[in-house]
Amino acid sequence: MSEEQLDSLTVLIVEDEPLSVQALKSALANIGVGTVRTARNGADALEILSGTADRVDLAICDIEMPEMSGYEFVRRLRYGTAPGYKDLPVLMLTGHDTPKNLSRARTHKIDGFLVKPATADVLRRSILDALKG
Repeated sequence: MSEEQLDSLTVLIVEDEPLSVQALKSALANIGVGTVRTARNGADALEILSGTADRVDLAICDIEMPEMSGYEFVRRLRYGTAPGYKDLPVLMLTGHDTPKNLSRARTHKIDGFLVKPATADVLRRSILDALKG
């Protein structure tokens, strides 16, 4: 995928902090992402993915959220809870890029980490890298 094609993407933000959601929406708009959907936690995200007619191309998900964490969301996603999204590229949002997080990322087949707050340049590169794989 090229940068010119970012306008055709639909990105799902899975985040419970309103300020983080706004910052991500703004950064995604700045890099030209076409459609952004939001979910407050992993459970909401799975409902959106299971019930939407519009294709989601990538998820950006916080690790720590109420009701269902980011890792639990990805675990359920990878086991096929949301039909058609088993291989959805996922970028995890974190306050710290720790060795434990990197280890869990390999286990859950996560496509990358974004350390909060992610700049538009980092976001663009991370999305393009995740969609290559």
